[in-house]
Amino acid sequence: MLDWSLFPLFLAAGLALALSPGPDMAFTLATAASRGPRAGLGAVAGIITGGLIWTLAAAAGLAALVAASEHALTVVRYAGGAYLVWLAIRTVRALDAPMHAKSARDAWHGFRQGLMTNLLNPKIGLFFLALLPQFTNPDIGPVWLQMLSLGLIFFAMGTIILTIVALAAGAARDRLARSARSRRVLNGLAATAFGGLGLRLLFSGNTA
Repeated sequence: MLDWSLFPLFLAAGLALALSPGPDMAFTLATAASRGPRAGLGAVAGIITGGLIWTLAAAAGLAALVAASEHALTVVRYAGGAYLVWLAIRTVRALDAPMHAKSARDAWHGFRQGLMTNLLNPKIGLFFLALLPQFTNPDIGPVWLQMLSLGLIFFAMGTIILTIVALAAGAARDRLARSARSRRVLNGLAATAFGGLGLRLLFSGNTA
């Protein structure tokens, strides 16, 4: 049950957010460019799963509880930043590593990394806690159910866009895989993206 008078505005806002460059798109692009389309699609699945978990938490009010505890928020934020920096270091150490054949293992690793990246970023939960209620109407039904429905719609749009990004970046990576120099460049860009996202999370404090 949704307030259909607010729905067009939600779609416009959701599409604009999904298309704008951000941590999810950067992580997907870096993963697919350095490890191929299977890993990129796995990262998309992990990102979406993590986002859905945060949406459930926001709908249930758990994100508000996390926000109320400054200590808990700081611990989760530092854990997320440290994880991304670790990914960057690991990628740097493998700059010259040969491109491996695509496998289900690549997809699983991408999924796990995408999931952890989102779950260890409490600002995602706080973002949905701030965004989704603006498009709900308590007069027509439970707010938590409306938030959950809106979250599912938002991530459906995000899945389509991130999938296109992953496939495009993965295809470019496959074409460049035969060149050792291109391999170093792709892995270097991925390490820079992972490290930049991690440092941003570590030093962003409580700002958006």
